[in-house]
Amino acid sequence: MSEVKKGRKRRKKRKFNKILTVILLVVVLIFFVMMFYLNILPFLWTILALIAASVILFFLVIFNLCKIKGLRIIGCFFSILIIAIAVFGEVYLYNTIGFLYLATNGNYALNVYNIMVLNDSNYDKLDDLDNKKIGINGSANSEAIKKMQKEVDKKIDVNYQKYTDSQELVDALIARNTDAIVLEDSELNLLMENNLDSYNMLKNIYKIEIKSDIKDLKDAVNINKEPFSIYISGIDTYGKINASSRSDVNMILTVNPKTEKIIITWIPRDYYVNINNSSYKDKLTHAGIYGVNSSIYALEKLFDIDINYYVKVNFTSMINIVDVLGGITVYNDETFTTNENITFRKGYVDLDGERALSFVRDRKHVTGGDLGRGKNQVKVLEALMKKAMGKDIIKNYNKLLDSLEGSFVTNMDKNTMFAFIRKEMQSPRNWQIDSITLDGTDAYEYTYTYRNYQLYVMLPNKEKVNETKTKIKSIIQGES
Repeated sequence: MSEVKKGRKRRKKRKFNKILTVILLVVVLIFFVMMFYLNILPFLWTILALIAASVILFFLVIFNLCKIKGLRIIGCFFSILIIAIAVFGEVYLYNTIGFLYLATNGNYALNVYNIMVLNDSNYDKLDDLDNKKIGINGSANSEAIKKMQKEVDKKIDVNYQKYTDSQELVDALIARNTDAIVLEDSELNLLMENNLDSYNMLKNIYKIEIKSDIKDLKDAVNINKEPFSIYISGIDTYGKINASSRSDVNMILTVNPKTEKIIITWIPRDYYVNINNSSYKDKLTHAGIYGVNSSIYALEKLFDIDINYYVKVNFTSMINIVDVLGGITVYNDETFTTNENITFRKGYVDLDGERALSFVRDRKHVTGGDLGRGKNQVKVLEALMKKAMGKDIIKNYNKLLDSLEGSFVTNMDKNTMFAFIRKEMQSPRNWQIDSITLDGTDAYEYTYTYRNYQLYVMLPNKEKVNETKTKIKSIIQGES
């Protein structure tokens, strides 16, 4: 080979090393920018990692650009290795950023309103209601209702009529005292469940989505130093997580980071409580129709506590986490067989995602009905928390985020979350998790949502409620 060809070959190799060096610097820079944005590692760890990376990069740049072939080969090998590691890490960080954006930027309520008319009417589209009467629920989310009215007013002229609740709305329409009515999705679902005959008399001619802000709750706290409470609202639907809807699962996590104690309080969905910042009472599950703040108000009033944060999850989707974490083990109090013909024996049972979902949804074959189901839901949550705090979480990290995407929203900001994670990374705490399940007495009462009709409710067991208050406050006050 001539000297000219050899020279060209060497220049090509050096050019490759130069390009590789540029790629290396860019990829590592992007990685650290993402790291600083997330602020997930303890500050000292981040600085040490930055110093170590700078030293390594310095030598790799020298190796890649030097004339000695052996050093260039070493530089090339380690440059490719570090690029691969950095890109792999960036995928993790990118998924984390995307997940947090969806989870922490969803602090709004989504109300889906339906304009309903009678099946036998001549109204088929919104324009047909120009200069007609439309009934609205005067007790519903006033901010969202007003926004909905403004949107409708842009299209047609309307004479609005207020009614006390959704059932009164439907009765007025059937009696032809109004031409149309507005029912939110959750109200429409309630009507279908409680009065199918009336539901079948209606048709939907217009649908509109309205976003409204969720007002801030109590002041945020330093969750690494101060006790705090989180309301967990679990919905068993396939709609958008921000949509106002009934809350089928209601829990409060009270955490004291100093004493390393957590208590999970499960509240029956049919508990008869004050809702919507009023003296009226309703089922706790109905509070979700008026927004997460209404549910929080009900629970704060019931237990005389402040709730600092909320987490809203699609409970069905959350069970997918079980598979991601490799399954969980819980203690089953009794043998029972579900509607899906899955049998759970008394004693410790291993659950994959499908079995876990069946385990927490069944209330017809467990003692206590909904109360028995609540106990099983708490057991699964405890097992998930313990598994998620383990070391295996790292290798399943991306899958875990994927399983939560679109089914998880919170008002806790990312900085607060990562402050907690950083503390756990520096000095893992030995969390003690306890739980309590409330019960009550079956009854039929008038409700805020249906003021003229008696519905099944559960009257709170005052003794159990007082006992729960004491336990929660003992956690908050750091008592042993």
